[in-house]
Amino acid sequence: MKHEVIPQDARRLTLALGGRWYGRYGTAPCPVCQPERRRDQNALTLENGRVALLAHCKKSEHDFRDILAAAGIRAGEYRRPDLSEIYRRKAENAAAAIRRAGAAKRIWATSQPIAGTPAEAYLRSRAITCDLPDTLRFHSRCFHGPSSSELPAMVALVSGGDSFAIHRTFLRADGSGKAGLPEGDKMMLGSVSGGAVMLSDGPADRLVIAEGIESGLSLLCGLLTEPMIVGAALSANGMRKLHLPKGSGHIKIATDGDPAGREAAKALATRAHGLGWKVSILDAGDGRDFNDILKGVAA
Repeated sequence: MKHEVIPQDARRLTLALGGRWYGRYGTAPCPVCQPERRRDQNALTLENGRVALLAHCKKSEHDFRDILAAAGIRAGEYRRPDLSEIYRRKAENAAAAIRRAGAAKRIWATSQPIAGTPAEAYLRSRAITCDLPDTLRFHSRCFHGPSSSELPAMVALVSGGDSFAIHRTFLRADGSGKAGLPEGDKMMLGSVSGGAVMLSDGPADRLVIAEGIESGLSLLCGLLTEPMIVGAALSANGMRKLHLPKGSGHIKIATDGDPAGREAAKALATRAHGLGWKVSILDAGDGRDFNDILKGVAA
């Protein structure tokens, strides 16, 4: 697939591919594995590095050169924005980050406890029977930007990031499942990088990090053999970037059974080991996550 316009930086390339720009980075359909360029396709992440364009396909881990070729760009055509443009964008990004954190705070403040709501019904429908933490709430009319509509959503508080942040799972009105939106049912708001949704208390030196909220809660439904603090990093990329303290305890990294999840788990394991943690990896098996295991779903 060729593009007539040769984008000069990550923002312009994101928009040329039909993606969305979020201030410091963009997401777009990967030109290699998502040539259809549908609105719900966003495997490619793009940002401006110090001296080069950074592009990563979280779906299929394509080679950087293949991504550029499919986008119609030759090596050396990338030009970093000039200094005045960089300063202008930094100011815009800082203002946008403040607005996003404020919006996240308002959604969290107007959400209600999860007990007895469609959000609880959604989790129970997935065989999750454990006590649900205060970090999960329900919002009956949560704003969904891509569709400019208000929809019911499970709202999760993200801690440990750079600012106040939440994660939203948009649901059917009765909680019988996710909403099935073309743009995707899960969205983040605020700076979630480095953060996680904490799902349980436990000994400070016993930590489990799962990728998704449902996987983390599933581990708390009898899949763990000892009390542990459980957190959800929300994505494979979130697992890679998770802020970890120095420690002398044990961390278990619960990975989904796909290449992106496994690579992220290995990256986190390497960092954790370097910080003094004893590390083990729990693998859900090919094509599965830990909610599939809880429900007895075969690969």
